[in-house]
Amino acid sequence: MGGAAAFTPRDLLILAFYHKRIILAVALLSVIAGLIAATYARTQYTAESLILMMVDREHAGIQDVAGNLPSVLSIDGLKSVDSEIRILESRKVIEDTLQVLDPAVLFPELARPRLFGLLRPDDPQDRLEKAIDLFKRHLRVEQQSSSNIVRLSFSHENPDVAADTVNAIADAYLKRRRAIFDIARSPFLASELARHSDQLKGIEEQIQRLKSEYDIVDLGQEALLAANQVDSIVQRRRQTQEREAALQAEVAAARKRLAALPERVFDFKEQSNQTHNDDDRNVLLRLELERDRLASQFLPDYPPLQEIEKKIKTVRQSMKGAEKPVFSTSREVRNPTIAFLNNHLLTLEIEQDAVARQLAELDRQHAIAVEKVGRLRKAETELHDLERTRGVLEGIYRDYAQRTEAARAEEEGAKVRTSNVRVVQPGVAPATGTSMGPSFIIAGLVGGILLGAAAGVLATWLRQVYILPHEIERDLGVPAIASFADTAGELASPGAQQELIHLAAQLLDHGVGDRPMALLQFVTANEGDGEAVVARGLALELAKGRGLRTLVIDLCGDGTGQLVAINASADPATADPLAPSDALLAAELDAVPSTVPLLWVSKAAPDSALGSLRTPIAQSRQMLERLRQRFDMILILSPPIGSSHLARRLSPMTDANILIARAEHTRAPVAARMRDSILASGGDIVGLVLTGRHFHIPQVIYRWL
Repeated sequence: MGGAAAFTPRDLLILAFYHKRIILAVALLSVIAGLIAATYARTQYTAESLILMMVDREHAGIQDVAGNLPSVLSIDGLKSVDSEIRILESRKVIEDTLQVLDPAVLFPELARPRLFGLLRPDDPQDRLEKAIDLFKRHLRVEQQSSSNIVRLSFSHENPDVAADTVNAIADAYLKRRRAIFDIARSPFLASELARHSDQLKGIEEQIQRLKSEYDIVDLGQEALLAANQVDSIVQRRRQTQEREAALQAEVAAARKRLAALPERVFDFKEQSNQTHNDDDRNVLLRLELERDRLASQFLPDYPPLQEIEKKIKTVRQSMKGAEKPVFSTSREVRNPTIAFLNNHLLTLEIEQDAVARQLAELDRQHAIAVEKVGRLRKAETELHDLERTRGVLEGIYRDYAQRTEAARAEEEGAKVRTSNVRVVQPGVAPATGTSMGPSFIIAGLVGGILLGAAAGVLATWLRQVYILPHEIERDLGVPAIASFADTAGELASPGAQQELIHLAAQLLDHGVGDRPMALLQFVTANEGDGEAVVARGLALELAKGRGLRTLVIDLCGDGTGQLVAINASADPATADPLAPSDALLAAELDAVPSTVPLLWVSKAAPDSALGSLRTPIAQSRQMLERLRQRFDMILILSPPIGSSHLARRLSPMTDANILIARAEHTRAPVAARMRDSILASGGDIVGLVLTGRHFHIPQVIYRWL
């Protein structure tokens, strides 16, 4: 029925008055502490001394007699002044000062017994440490407006002691500074220069030995030639490997072809009966040819012709003699391709063997070349390291040579140079002092206000009870529909009556769907939170002010207390007559009319079916429906939700539930559990009523808010 409102200044003032005891106690402690500190505060006298730090090139702490150093810039001057301040504040300077001035004179409390005389004084070593700490607290060293002037001040109860201390620490600082800067640097630089010279000679000898060992004239050229040689051998080796692979392929092909060829090739074969030196047929043929020639030219009786006839006859007779053996000749020719292939294969194998030997030689040459490259790489690494070391040593040697000469010139110039730190103003005893008493009092008052406010905030943050309706709305998310202050009585005050009228209007103006609220349950977490008083007041407002038939069902007691509180009478003569059908229902609850018209109160509700947890829910729901038909408003007072399940059981049967919380009594976790229990059981919450509220702000102040 409304969102949670933010805190107003009035609410904050209420919280402040609510926690006024804690706030006042903490604030009073702070004020008392300030007053005590002001009581024991002593007047302090501050003696001052001014010291000039000259940081130009002529007066710099690092001189430039040789003219080798850069110019001094302004930022360098500021750094130099800051460095001098650090020396002035150093522990050694303070110790030297305390050796001149007795710590017991500066700080008498060191020699006194501790803890109000219960403990003996500190040991000398502890006394010195405490004296140094106290000295640092009283000492102030400040640079004046980014200038070269340093302000040195010391505070003490005795003005003469303060002035003596300032002068003593200035003297100790000057002595310490001379001890720091008056250090001859040229012998050290000369020894370092000689040492680096020897190292350079040693490095040079190592470089020469390395070049002789690896036979190096020009490392870059040697490395380039070795790399080119390796590359040439690799190229030749690849070509030779290609030739070897080709020869292997040719040899394999030749052997394959040779194996496929026949051993011999057939040329020709002839058979003949002609024997060697058998020329009869040839002679016969020549004689016959000669005879024919002569016969064509001469007569038959020509003697040469006749002689030829005789020769022919003789030859034929010879041919008709004994038969001679018949000879046959068979000729086979060897395959000439085989011979060619054998010759070619032999040539390839010879070349293959030569190529293999060439590869072996190339491998040997490659191994030698690679080894040489590796040696050159190793030599290059070692030589590079040596040359790099030589370069570094040369740079260091050059720097030491310059610094040695500059240091010698500076030491000679420092003998006649004036100091660059001068005391412009020595310390004198101050005439006036300052006291921290007023500051302590103001600090106590301001601290009291701040600490009191912090204590109030902390108390509010730790508080778990409610004092304002806005807190309920913010924490529980449930609207605060009413708040009452005088719940110990009968809400008879005008303010309480107006709050009851406001509460009744809210309940009657917001219905459930299309019907008005007729059945309300008051739920509380603890007994005695004022729920009975609120229920009676609301019932009287509904019956008397609104003219509604109202029934109060008290499930926490027998109802007698309710009747007595509203001056009711048990005589039913003044009550509204009940219908015969509702008389039995009233008898179940023992509902009796009060002296207020239209107001009924139950006397035996805890013993009825509605107040029993054994009653089925359907029967309880039917009983409430019958009561809803008879009465316009029904107010149910249930036992505390932490001790009985009855409130959770009836919450979904009612039109709405009203939570009751007592201000400054009901804890926030308990109220949250009460809300969650009602919502978890299915009931609706119309709002929360805060009872027992107190107005902590006085009326004189409250009327202005």
